[in-house]
Amino acid sequence: MSSHPPGPEEDKQWESVHLCPKCGYALNLELTDLEAVTSGIATCPKCNWSSPINLKIVSEDKPP
Repeated sequence: MSSHPPGPEEDKQWESVHLCPKCGYALNLELTDLEAVTSGIATCPKCNWSSPINLKIVSEDKPP
């Protein structure tokens, strides 16, 4: 861990996403409803597949 402030190349936004196991769509967990968060089951808006939340941490500038 570094004690210096991050430079422009280090200034990245990290997001928590559900990665759909069927189609690979990355659904930002901030956009999920409370029912999905409390049940642990997310439905993919792209392919309508329901599955347990598959949590991934990704950088905004790079897809998962």
